[in-house]
Amino acid sequence: MSGNNMHSAPTPQQELCDAVAGNLKKLIERNGLTQRELAELVGVAPATMTDYCRGRRLPTVEFLVELKKRYGISIDEFLTQSIPAGDSSFGETDEHALTTYRKYCGIYYVYYFDTSKLKGRDSLNSRESLLYGILCIYETRSLIGRPRYNCAAILGFHDRINAASVKAKLEGMDDPSQMVEYIDREYEKTAYYGDFEMSQEHAFISMTHANTDKALLILHRVDNNKKNYTGGIGTINSISKGRERMPVIQFMGISRHALSLSTEEVHHRLLLNYPAFSAGEETDGMIKTFKNLYMTQDEPSRGFTDYQKFVMVQSTLEWYIRKILERNMFRYGKISEQDDDDWYHCIKDVPADEGGE
Repeated sequence: MSGNNMHSAPTPQQELCDAVAGNLKKLIERNGLTQRELAELVGVAPATMTDYCRGRRLPTVEFLVELKKRYGISIDEFLTQSIPAGDSSFGETDEHALTTYRKYCGIYYVYYFDTSKLKGRDSLNSRESLLYGILCIYETRSLIGRPRYNCAAILGFHDRINAASVKAKLEGMDDPSQMVEYIDREYEKTAYYGDFEMSQEHAFISMTHANTDKALLILHRVDNNKKNYTGGIGTINSISKGRERMPVIQFMGISRHALSLSTEEVHHRLLLNYPAFSAGEETDGMIKTFKNLYMTQDEPSRGFTDYQKFVMVQSTLEWYIRKILERNMFRYGKISEQDDDDWYHCIKDVPADEGGE
């Protein structure tokens, strides 16, 4: 595979460090401690604790024995298993957590916007501005036997038919290594590789493209009794393409099945941050302006020409519109549970259409 594939397997030593770091942070959080407080309790320097929590080095045997005495951990499991965030025992494999992870495994369509235009000059219509991608989430086994959940993506399709063709090809492959090999060989310039992780409330997809981009997609975690996760909508932070290679955040939708919605409908559903406002104050102001110009009989009002009155109404209206826009300018991208639920019902209610507009 190409040297641009940044998703190379970690060494056994680093896997151990990563496992311990994750478990150590969960133990600290569960017991309401800070890293410094735990360092004092078990008798290590704060800098040493920082190294352990960041996976820079393995803890000493003395440190692990002290944790066993204080918190009843199994040293073997602490070193070799990623303890699920909701597991209160630190002593047994959480099959429920593994089942939830596996619900997300599969191949998804991705829907998002083209960010290549200069800021403030983006006049693309819905068909031109909407881009497509394919996202694969899959399970592998680590060198020490733990399940790992990785992802690979191809981003930047301008045509949903091409995306559907690639998805069908990937679904016909036997194992994840074949998929990754195909993506790396055929789509090196638009391929992303990374990891899939979950907290109690969210799913995190972190991906890297060569040495030029890192992307973080955050979704609401859906943990229900359905066999598979269908899809959701989240925020993604990455680097924009085109003339302005700048940090950008936008909304991204994923779906296990292609949507039969029109491009315009998908475009609309990704525009979550549209302004919501009440124009009561502005309406009162406009009524007052009309009364002063057209309904009063005082001399100054009668002295204006029709063109002058038009200009005054126009300037007043523009001032109110500008005021409303400034009040509702984009401040942040936030996905509410209602937004995610709306996207889910969009996926569920619309018949799958594997191709065509």
